[in-house]
Amino acid sequence: MPRFAWFLFFSFLPPLLGAQQNFTISGTVLDSTNGESVIGGVVYVKGTSKGVQTNVYGFYSLTLAEGSYDIIVNYVTYRSRTLHVDLKSNVTLNIRLAPEGTAIDEVVITADKDKEKEQLRSTQMSAINIPIDQIKHIPTIGGETDVIKVMQLMPGVKRGGEGQNTMLVRGGSGDDNLILLDEAVVYNVSHLFGFFSVFNNDALKDVTLIKGGFPSQYGGRLSSVMDIRMKDGDMQKYHVDGGIGLLSSHLTVQGPIKKDTCSFILSGRRSYIDQLFRLVYKEDLLPYYFYDATLKVNYILSDKNRLFLSTYYGDDVLRPPKSDSALFDGGFRLGNFTTTLRWNHVYNSKLFSNLSFIHTRFRYDVEASVPGNSFLAKSRIADYGVKLDYSYYKNPENLVRYGGLVTLHGFRPNVVNTAGVISDVIRSREGALKSNVEAGLYIQHEWEIHPLLKLGYGFRESFLIDSDTFYTSPEPRAALTYNFHEKQSLKLSYARMTQYVHLVSSSAVALPTDLWYPVTKNVKPLYSDQVAAGYNYNFEKLKTLASFEVYYKHMKNLIEYREGAVLLLNDNYENELVSGNGDSYGCELFAQRSSGRFTGWIGYTLSWTTRKFDALNGGKRYYAKFDRRHDVSVVGAYEITKRFLISAVWVYSTGQRFTPVIGYYLMPNSSLTDVDILPIYGDRNSTELPPAHRLDLSLVLKSREKEKRKWMKWESEWSAGAYNVYNRAQPYRIEVVDNGQGGLKYVAKGLFGMIPFIAYNFRF
Repeated sequence: MPRFAWFLFFSFLPPLLGAQQNFTISGTVLDSTNGESVIGGVVYVKGTSKGVQTNVYGFYSLTLAEGSYDIIVNYVTYRSRTLHVDLKSNVTLNIRLAPEGTAIDEVVITADKDKEKEQLRSTQMSAINIPIDQIKHIPTIGGETDVIKVMQLMPGVKRGGEGQNTMLVRGGSGDDNLILLDEAVVYNVSHLFGFFSVFNNDALKDVTLIKGGFPSQYGGRLSSVMDIRMKDGDMQKYHVDGGIGLLSSHLTVQGPIKKDTCSFILSGRRSYIDQLFRLVYKEDLLPYYFYDATLKVNYILSDKNRLFLSTYYGDDVLRPPKSDSALFDGGFRLGNFTTTLRWNHVYNSKLFSNLSFIHTRFRYDVEASVPGNSFLAKSRIADYGVKLDYSYYKNPENLVRYGGLVTLHGFRPNVVNTAGVISDVIRSREGALKSNVEAGLYIQHEWEIHPLLKLGYGFRESFLIDSDTFYTSPEPRAALTYNFHEKQSLKLSYARMTQYVHLVSSSAVALPTDLWYPVTKNVKPLYSDQVAAGYNYNFEKLKTLASFEVYYKHMKNLIEYREGAVLLLNDNYENELVSGNGDSYGCELFAQRSSGRFTGWIGYTLSWTTRKFDALNGGKRYYAKFDRRHDVSVVGAYEITKRFLISAVWVYSTGQRFTPVIGYYLMPNSSLTDVDILPIYGDRNSTELPPAHRLDLSLVLKSREKEKRKWMKWESEWSAGAYNVYNRAQPYRIEVVDNGQGGLKYVAKGLFGMIPFIAYNFRF
């Protein structure tokens, strides 16, 4: 099958790479104010359906017959441009778009429907892209916009525990999501035990979440891809963005190193929970804080060559002060480090490439000591990868992407150092180094068969190699779009995904002791096959694009842990694992308005998620823990005046599941001196917690125009609001209590009530 698939694709490739016909307009679409590349901008010929979208570096290529054309370029939140081109030879045309509200010459305002039309025509489905500027005022815990919590408001994406950053996409688990920051994998995406994400909103430019119909360039996880792109840095002028909140503050500096040639952006953030407790209680009751920093340098070598260097560093730290009189001392540190060096090269007007060198590291250290004893546990993951991608723009009807990547993984879990009496119980050990090589080759063809019919099909072959294991997996992909009306389209897709790593966690809360492990000879790779169908409609007068999708996903070789499994400091953890299958199916409704004074979306999910393990629940199929039948989110922002904005989020979901205690029995203890009361459990995950709903509100007041000084151009805004405005407890756990009548009952305990916030943001 793999050899036949590659033969088939490369048999079709030579005609696509054949002699050049007609002439080509190519170039880059940029923001006119700062030189940032515009991702997903639409470039098309006026009055026709011929057009392309810019790639993640802003590059486009459009091949047409000789003649005169009006080329329209637009993107949401930017003013559209129309340029007249007399095409008699290949043309390099770099286009600058002005953000809405900025006046430049030679601008023609066109209908906003063009972006929606391109979404209707695209073969990509089950994907959500929201510009960062449109989500920065959405209220979340602490008042700081969090891109992961925003994505949890999308249909098909369920939350883990209340307030957590875990994303459960179409029946998958939290470790089934491939999260990329400028192409580098981020293993740990949370600060503060999962309540904040590691991504600083000020440093981000674009976020895309793909839940199905995956393009062939993505692989390695079962359920979703979250592709996050950092800002490139302002090529024209220096400016500073910052903010002060109740829990953390952030600052971003960007500007040109050399105008129109090289720029940088440096962003940092730190919480001060530790300082607040010290200020209020005059001692270090909670000596915990987190911080993160990002740096990106963007260098234009020539019209055909460009370099990007991106790096991220972040940590969570719990470090009590040292004291000679303390009976206990300990703490932890965990965090990520990523670096990506990328080289963009334009071979000619039709062929574009990107070469990336990627390094990712995640590690944690947990230590504790009492007089005469000390304990230190460590875990490390380090990846070194090379990725090469090509984009060939044959003509407006044919786009071919192909390439590959190789990643060297190194896992060193359960490194332990002990001293004192405790070393007789827990011995020091270096931890076995587990290393392997993961690789993938792919090809993807986007083919407009007819103005009404578009096909995207591709193939990916993935590999995993270590000292005693070799796995390979063919991963076919296909998507079809039929536009039976300029406002309507039908879409179908199929994708197979393979995953070679998994997370060993004994809790629903993100803990420092969570470990990533590779597949082995005994632990097989995870597979998923997903089919989806969707209907899309563009309500032009309402400036709203709506979609309705149904999907079915089958998952194989899923991993669960035996009842009573011991995971911490267990080198033989494989003995605690059991393997099984899962199914998820349902429907999703999504309606989004992206322009105008009122923006927002409505999302609804109806879904079922089941698991079947021979070693669990008596071999009977059962519902997954986070199977929730209904999930609703309503998000809106309204610009009352130029200075005053209000935004709100309302969510509703049925409760997550748990395994109930249905009775107790008495059993003599081992010494026969007493009896133990032991629970009798019902079927696994057969009972639901109560449904949950909440309302979050945010009010934003921006500075007056006259307050923007000419010499500094200072802009600022105050935001205030509350999470869970009507103070409804969100069920988080259950307790068994006396019902007052000689029996027992369950009581659902909430985690948060109302949490107010206030923040001040500025820019100059």
